[in-house]
Amino acid sequence: MAKYIVKYGRDDRVKFISHLDFVRCFHRAVRRSALNFEFSQGFNPHPVMTIAQPLPVCVTSESEYMKVGFVTELSENEIKDELNRSMPPGFTVYAVRRVEGKEIDLTKINRAEYITEVECNGFCDAKELLSEKELVVPKKTKSGIKDSDIRPYIFDIQSLDFTDGILTLKMTVACGNEYNLKPETVVAAMEKYIDGFCYTFCASHRKKMLINNSEVM
Repeated sequence: MAKYIVKYGRDDRVKFISHLDFVRCFHRAVRRSALNFEFSQGFNPHPVMTIAQPLPVCVTSESEYMKVGFVTELSENEIKDELNRSMPPGFTVYAVRRVEGKEIDLTKINRAEYITEVECNGFCDAKELLSEKELVVPKKTKSGIKDSDIRPYIFDIQSLDFTDGILTLKMTVACGNEYNLKPETVVAAMEKYIDGFCYTFCASHRKKMLINNSEVM
């Protein structure tokens, strides 16, 4: 069996698709393709795949990762081209890399970089958040909505631009199995802790996923 890491993304056309819907979409793409994927055993065989970190609904991305297996070794470009042919519009495969063992361990991903556009009442310096000792806001968890201090999980944030009522932010936050922080939760903290800041809507794009400070591939 040959293992590969696939780097892919999704745009506005498919940003409302849930994680489970994407998995089903990928399963169908596999069956449309001419690639000899590795399948699980049993009554309901499906492609063997591991997705790094599910992308929230309404978020676009250019930096998603999954590990897949093939029965035989294939050309990286062949896999990329065939997946792009088989996937529906809105999904793009950017790169494919052959790996050995845990050469790239997707479970180690712990940070993500986002570009977030916020419809708000004016420019503010998002770096003000970093001067706070704690940022306690409601956060959705598996056991319900609870107050959580998100300050330790914001590694960097900056205001890039304010045009036509839209504030553009760049932020690096926790992302992974240990803690996952959504950009909209950070924007909610801005409204609570930055005087005079008020927003009505935000939309995010995941630019990178990182293991510490290094991009996965």
